[in-house]
Amino acid sequence: MRHHRERPTLLRADGDDSRARTLRRQHRAGLLVRLRAGTYLPRTSWVELDEADRHLVRIWAVAPAVPTGAAFSHVSAALVHGWPLVGPAPERVHVTVPGAERTLHRAGLVLHASGGTRVRLAPARLDGVPVTDLVTTASTVATSLPVHVAAVAIDGAVRAGALTPSELATALPAGPARGSRRAQTVLRALDARHETAGESYTAVRLVESGIDRVVPQHEFRHDHDVDRVDFWLPDSGTVIEFDGKVKYTDPTMLAGRDPGEVAWAEKRREDRLRQRSEVRTVIRVTWWHLERLDRFQGLLRAHGLVL
Repeated sequence: MRHHRERPTLLRADGDDSRARTLRRQHRAGLLVRLRAGTYLPRTSWVELDEADRHLVRIWAVAPAVPTGAAFSHVSAALVHGWPLVGPAPERVHVTVPGAERTLHRAGLVLHASGGTRVRLAPARLDGVPVTDLVTTASTVATSLPVHVAAVAIDGAVRAGALTPSELATALPAGPARGSRRAQTVLRALDARHETAGESYTAVRLVESGIDRVVPQHEFRHDHDVDRVDFWLPDSGTVIEFDGKVKYTDPTMLAGRDPGEVAWAEKRREDRLRQRSEVRTVIRVTWWHLERLDRFQGLLRAHGLVL
């Protein structure tokens, strides 16, 4: 499960009218962020959190209000399990309620009906509340979230060895159940060889673009050495590299080298790739390209790919 580096302290009124008034006053002054009625977090703590951790804080805030027997589920469970998230996290926390017949929306909560299906739980709990297990979480994420968000999250679990695509495949609803078509697209994008969330994002965009024959982490050998690429598309002779900023800024990836030295090494590697007879073009993909499917497909077309 995901663990914040240091769990922030939530400020609660806890039925104390005087404290409630003080907290509301500080909230109006911009000093506190309201998580739910009577529960706040200092703004100085809030601004330091990424999207995933902000949602985790909301989970802690609503935990006392979760109905007995319900479990954190869907995207909330995915974040509890530590799966990566692209884009903003939802403001409402998602739980599944066994025996419920319809989904309800409450302040800060989405209460999903289990539909008569047994809710499978992970061994651990969060603040006393159960969490759906990995396979159940992956299934609900794949059928309910946008394709690219679901694929990046679930591929993170696959990359970590917590889940296999075949395990997810057996848990997905058969068509034409709601979300089944979306989930199948997600399933085709999963591969444990994807090394980063950026590669997962690129992979699902390739699937959405109708490109199915893709080899992740393909190796080109030369002079007793190897140039490994993120994606190799043999049908079009295309190398695709996800070019994230972290490559030039993360000390662990720099390994003591200057960013300029890393950029120069990347250029030399790309030159070697372009000199190979089987390589027609090299495409560098960034987060900006991935954020919109039409933008990503425009990049592919600009390099001569027919979609």
